[in-house]
Amino acid sequence: MLETIEGTVVERGEEILIVQVGGFGLRLWVPPRTVADTSGKASVRVFTHLLVRDDGYEVYGFATREEREMFVGLLAVPQLGPRLAFRLVSALPPEELATAVRTGNLSVLNQVKGIGARTAQRVIVELSGRLAKMVPPTPTPLGEKEQVVIRALTSKALGFSEPEARKALDTVRPECPDDAPVEEMIRRALGILSAP
Repeated sequence: MLETIEGTVVERGEEILIVQVGGFGLRLWVPPRTVADTSGKASVRVFTHLLVRDDGYEVYGFATREEREMFVGLLAVPQLGPRLAFRLVSALPPEELATAVRTGNLSVLNQVKGIGARTAQRVIVELSGRLAKMVPPTPTPLGEKEQVVIRALTSKALGFSEPEARKALDTVRPECPDDAPVEEMIRRALGILSAP
């Protein structure tokens, strides 16, 4: 399989790059933002997905691995097809698409041409289980008290890893009122972390 393609850009279109690799000129379908990012650059490197069809081959190129994984994940959605999957990835960066799926936000998906309410629901149902592998959730920004809790839990004295500390804090956060003292939050987090 083609993992990446790197070569000289010889032609640009709205969603097309022609990339010279050795003696071959490869036509790649790429999101418009990727075409814009390559403006002024002589060479490009993209993550690719080769799609074999009855009438030929299509190569899709993406600036990041996450975009490509999102596209491949969307191809598994029944009745979506490569063109609609490509439109979704082109319209929404992976983080925005992942957030829409995680929160069940149909309106964001409906804004993409060709995606109706039923298709948007199908995308959310199909992707929700596989999303963490494609685009890991971005950690919630920490407030001042929460940073103190993380530092305490990951200190040499307590020795927990940052992912363990964040997971415990995520569990504690809804239980604690906004004015809860830091010591209380640390105590509750330690209770979670020391549980068998």
